[in-house]
Amino acid sequence: MDTNGLAAKTLKLQTGDRILCINDVSTEGMTHADAEALLKNATGSITLQVTAGFDGCSLQDPNSEDVRSSDLTSSMTCSHNNFCPRMYRTITLERGSSGLGFSIVGGFGSPHGDLPIYVKTIFSKGAAIEDGRLKGSDQIIAVNGHCLEGVTHGEAVDILKRTKGTVVLTVLS
Repeated sequence: MDTNGLAAKTLKLQTGDRILCINDVSTEGMTHADAEALLKNATGSITLQVTAGFDGCSLQDPNSEDVRSSDLTSSMTCSHNNFCPRMYRTITLERGSSGLGFSIVGGFGSPHGDLPIYVKTIFSKGAAIEDGRLKGSDQIIAVNGHCLEGVTHGEAVDILKRTKGTVVLTVLS
């Protein structure tokens, strides 16, 4: 990390953190150079979705998700999960006639507040049960590279329903 850069000055990122999305663009499959270019070309406020890496893990508050912003000219909002055992994973499902086979809960503006999108239930039929890797309470970060940060429950449902064939889920477990 550049010690003179915005991230170091605002203390919002730590060495080892994983950047999952930059301004709602998933970094899944992106090269380091592509992610760096996306950051360098961004103007105004930059929103990052970040999960703590194993090198920078802290067990201070295992259930917290901090959202902080900076007052600098280029501001940065960082959504950060400090719960070390959670793992960032990619799960590829093939939507068949029984669908994806899971329901979701959460979303921006939900009755319980602004929440990430989580898997609520794995149904007895569908791609999720056949694959076996997706679990209830997994947080869905992105669907086919489309970042779900800040979306409503209805928007997340629409995104999932519109996907056909191969569906790539980026999740935190």
